[in-house]
Amino acid sequence: MKRSIIAALIAAATPHALAQSSEDAVVVTATRFPQARSQTLQPVNIITAEDIARGGQQTLVEVLQALGGVEITSNGGFGQPSGAFMRGANSSHTLILVDGMRIGSATLGATALENIPLDQIERIEVVPGELSGLYGSDAIGGVIQIFTKSGRYVPATSVTAGAGTYGTASVSGGLARAVGDTDFSLNLGYFESQGFDATKPTAPFGQHNPDRDGYRNTNVSGKIAHRLDARNELGLRVFQSDGHTHFDAGPATDDLNHQTLSAFSVYSSNQITNSWQSLIRAGQSQDKSTTTGAFPSFFGTRQPQFTWQNDIKLGPGTAIAGAEYLAQHVTSDSGFAQDHRSIKSAFAGFAGTYEKHDWQANIRRDDNTQFGNHTTGLLGYAYRLTSELRLRVGVGSAFKAPTFNDLYAVDPTFFFIPNPDLRPESSRSREAGLNYQAGANRFSATYFENRITDLVVLVTDPVTFVSTPQNLNRARIRGAELGYQAFVGGLQASVQITLQDPVDDETGTVLPRRAREHGSVAVSNAFGPWRLGGEVIGASARYDAPNEAPGTRMHGYALVNLTASYALDREWSIKVRWNNAFDREYELAQNFNTPRSNVFASAQFQPK
Repeated sequence: MKRSIIAALIAAATPHALAQSSEDAVVVTATRFPQARSQTLQPVNIITAEDIARGGQQTLVEVLQALGGVEITSNGGFGQPSGAFMRGANSSHTLILVDGMRIGSATLGATALENIPLDQIERIEVVPGELSGLYGSDAIGGVIQIFTKSGRYVPATSVTAGAGTYGTASVSGGLARAVGDTDFSLNLGYFESQGFDATKPTAPFGQHNPDRDGYRNTNVSGKIAHRLDARNELGLRVFQSDGHTHFDAGPATDDLNHQTLSAFSVYSSNQITNSWQSLIRAGQSQDKSTTTGAFPSFFGTRQPQFTWQNDIKLGPGTAIAGAEYLAQHVTSDSGFAQDHRSIKSAFAGFAGTYEKHDWQANIRRDDNTQFGNHTTGLLGYAYRLTSELRLRVGVGSAFKAPTFNDLYAVDPTFFFIPNPDLRPESSRSREAGLNYQAGANRFSATYFENRITDLVVLVTDPVTFVSTPQNLNRARIRGAELGYQAFVGGLQASVQITLQDPVDDETGTVLPRRAREHGSVAVSNAFGPWRLGGEVIGASARYDAPNEAPGTRMHGYALVNLTASYALDREWSIKVRWNNAFDREYELAQNFNTPRSNVFASAQFQPK
């Protein structure tokens, strides 16, 4: 099955790509300051609003799955809990940022990807590798940074509406204008689906309910930026997503989760001298989740955040130095023994280019009120053998702080006992790779190795069935990432494959929900007003439980998705996406259904 999955991906070099930006695209996430992608020391993937519109996906999870370098998991359809695995690390080891802000749950230690709508996304930067030396906790597998629409890279005005299988419908619109020295943008979106049954009859503990688990989301984002002069700018950003997800918790109840993600920030960007750029940003994010039905509950996380960053041009490179403050306050109807913590951080780094040499060095120190200090860093170097070929190497360290649930959650049933003595999960990694670019053809290959210690696992007493988290496991993850992209006239092609060995270092078994092989192949071609394309997405077998537990094996899969778009005139266009064209049955999480063959069609108006 493994060989057939990879063979299908490689052989399918005739189906639609997320049209990645050119090699000269500017990347921020890899170094914390703007840098040409050709100079970054990580294989960065960039997805723009144009790429998303061309691909026709309806959810962020679909976009990340099509990206190829990211594995995903999902407990059903639209709005169901989802996660992203990068380089074989846990889904909670992927740091999600929205406009530079942490947004997620400090109780679960994860961000609800299922409730971040595509309607509000202008750009996504996906950077694999250990980046705690830049961003602190959670960045063991990598960082996914989402930039909401600001009007800079998207049409000034646009309206899109669509409908499809499972009673799915959406409408969104955006407006961007400049009045004198002030720019502003406002974007609104609505999405709903009647969905399908999220769980299978085999779901344990009588969880299955043979109903349709629908989803509804309303969202908004906005930005105001005022230029005081050519060197100084003040701005405000806001984002909110309000999702209602039906799910199964038993046959007799209609269970509903209402989750609101929100963030706002104000910033001051100042060019103090010709070589010194300063950014001050202050804001707050919130994640509120209320569940009704068989097991009603409430959980909330509030995260005030402050960043001061200075970029200073020094000789052939740029130095950064700054400080951050993050507070995490949690609330719940079941209570926590401790409900807040704060992290004070300082970071510094230097990245530059001289003749055939590129380099990067970063260090960061985080002082957490719960477990003290943690210092991480990264080093990278690249050498250009020719104008087309570049070799690169890197090492790094990272960590993840334990969640409030694991540390302090109060369980009224007494079947869970938190562990306030948990240590952060820690990791060290190394990688080596090459980049080759000739004209519009770009190839990258990266070998990576990551060792993670003090992994938190839930240990259950076989007699009392009482569970408690403990720092017991170690993981060793080795693998290779291969990427190829080509742009020839109207033809765009993309191949991304990951071959990895993500294993428990104690038992040698594959880590849960991780495939040894996964990836995507995509091609699209434009001729006249038409653009036709498709993609193949695949993964080898995975296990849903630790230690490759019997009965938890999920078979490998390969999905074919097809797309078509037609420009009616300069302002109107229509798009159709056919997901899972061959109606394959597959699993991303055991006992949970996934979408079968489905179609979504949309129309877009962009006045010129």
